[in-house]
Amino acid sequence: MLLRALVEMEQLNPDGCVVLRAIRDDARTIVDFEFIFSNDVESMQRLQPGLVVGRRLSEAVPQAMSTGRFVVFCQVVETRRAVKGEVYYPEEDCWFRSTVMPFLDGIMVRFQDITTLVHDELKRKALLEKEHSSRVEAEELARQRAGQLEAAQQTLEQSRGLLVAGQLATGVGHEINNPLAFVTGNLHVALEQLGMWGREQGAPMAEPLRETLQALEEARKGAERIRAIVKDLRTLARSNETRVGPVDVLAALEFSLSMAMPHIRHRAQVVRRLAPVPRVLGSESKLGQVLLNLLINAAQAIPEGDATNHALTLVTRVEGTQVVVEVQDTGKGMSPEVMERIFEPFFTTKPAGEGTGLGLAISLEVIRGMGGELTVSSEPGRGSSFRLVLPSIDEVMAPIEVPVSTKAEVPQHKRVLIIDDEPSICSMMRRLLGRHHDVVVVQSGREALALLTVDDGFDRVFCDLMMADMSGMDLFAQLEQQNPECLSRFIFMTGGGFTERARAFLARETVANIPKPFEPARLRELVASAAPRRTGPGSG
Repeated sequence: MLLRALVEMEQLNPDGCVVLRAIRDDARTIVDFEFIFSNDVESMQRLQPGLVVGRRLSEAVPQAMSTGRFVVFCQVVETRRAVKGEVYYPEEDCWFRSTVMPFLDGIMVRFQDITTLVHDELKRKALLEKEHSSRVEAEELARQRAGQLEAAQQTLEQSRGLLVAGQLATGVGHEINNPLAFVTGNLHVALEQLGMWGREQGAPMAEPLRETLQALEEARKGAERIRAIVKDLRTLARSNETRVGPVDVLAALEFSLSMAMPHIRHRAQVVRRLAPVPRVLGSESKLGQVLLNLLINAAQAIPEGDATNHALTLVTRVEGTQVVVEVQDTGKGMSPEVMERIFEPFFTTKPAGEGTGLGLAISLEVIRGMGGELTVSSEPGRGSSFRLVLPSIDEVMAPIEVPVSTKAEVPQHKRVLIIDDEPSICSMMRRLLGRHHDVVVVQSGREALALLTVDDGFDRVFCDLMMADMSGMDLFAQLEQQNPECLSRFIFMTGGGFTERARAFLARETVANIPKPFEPARLRELVASAAPRRTGPGSG
C-alpha cells in the first residue's frame, strides 16, 4: 500500500525518483540493490534510458558498484541518514542534485536537474572573475596614468617656471633692453675708436691696446649673449598665444636649437644643411615648441660622452609649394612596433618620470593644425629622422634692406632725428651716427611733435615706441593727421614689454621697426638707405 501511494504521488513530481530494495546475503550483508520503482519523467529517461523495474543495480548501472555510490547506498540503509550530493554527467552535459534517503529496507533517490542553475552560477563566477580582472587592470592602468600625470605635472611645473621667467623678461624687457642697447652700442663705439686710434699711432701703441680691445670685445659678446637670452625667454612667454601669421622657419629653428643646445652639446655635433625657404602660415612659438621637442628627443636618443662620433643634422629645403624640415640623429633608432605607436598619447619608451608620452602627440596636432604633416623613419641602431612638411605662403618678407657699404665708401651726409626718453640711448646713437651725419636728439614725444611741426626735414627718424609723456604710437597718430608724408622716414625702436595695442601697431605694414639692442651696422645701414630729403630747418 505504501509503494502504491508512492507511485501515485511521484508520477506527478517533475523530479526523478527511484526506490531500491536492499538485497542481502545469508549474513544479512547488503550485496546489491533492486529497482522496485521509478517515475517516468524526462530527467530519469536522460539518466537511465534503459532502466527497468525489477533489475538489479549491478545490472542496470554496473559502474555504480565500483565508484563508491554502492557504498553510500549501503551507509544510508544502515545509518538511516540521508545523503545529498551533486553529480555531473558529461555525456549529457548536465548536472543533477541527488538526495539518497532511507526507505523501508532500502533507499529512495530523488534527482533534481540543476543544469540551468549550475550554468548560471558558472556564468556569474565568470563575470565576477572578469569584473575582478577588469578592476585589477583598471587599477593598474590608473596607477600608470597617475604616474604619467605626475610626470606631466612635473613637466608642467618646469614649463611654468620657464613661462614665469619669460613673462618676467617680457615685463621688464624695456628696462633690460634699453640699458643693454647703450651698453652694446657704446662698446662698439669704444672698439671702433680705439682700433682706429691704434692703427693711426702705429705699432708702438697697437700692442698695449691689444688686451684692452680683447676685454672690450669679450664684454660685447657677453652683452650679445644677454640679448639672445632675453629674446628667447620672451619667445617662451608667448608660447600660449594662438595668433597665426607668417613664420620664418629658419628663425624658429635657430631659436629652438639655441634652447636645446644644453641637451645636444655633450652628445652630438650639429650639422646644418639649411637652404633658404619661404615662410609658412602658423604660430611662431608653437612651431618653435615642436622643433624644440624634436631636437631634445633626438639628443636623448644619442648616448652621452661620444659627441665626436655622433651627429644631429638639420635640413631645410623646398619641395614644390611645401617647406620641408628634417631633424636627423645617429642615435639608437626605433623598432617598427615602436614607430607604429610613437604618436600615440601617453606612449613613451622613456623610464617612468622621464617622459609623459605627450610631446610627439601634441607636436603632430600642432603641425596638422598648420596644414602640414609630421612623419618619422627609423631603424634600430641607425638613428631616426623626423620629417616636418608645411605649406609655404606667397607673401614675401619686406624688411628694410640696403647694400652693405664697403670701407672705401664715404657715407652720404644725412639729417637724423632721434626720439627717446632714455638719455643714454640718445648719447650712444649720437656717437654711432654723429661722425658722418647731422644728429638731432629729443627726449620726449611731445617735444618731437613740436619740432616736426616747424622742421620735418629729416632723412631718417628713430623713435622709441614706449615713452612716458607721449608714446611713439600716439606720436604716429598725431602725425597721420598733421604730416603723414614724414612717417615713411620713421623707424620705431622697441625694447620689449609689448601691450596688445603695441603688437597690433607693429603688425601694420606701414610701420618699420628694429628691436633693442640693435647692431650698430644696422643703424648705419638704415640711415644710409634713406633718400635725401631736405637740407635744413624750415626748408619745407
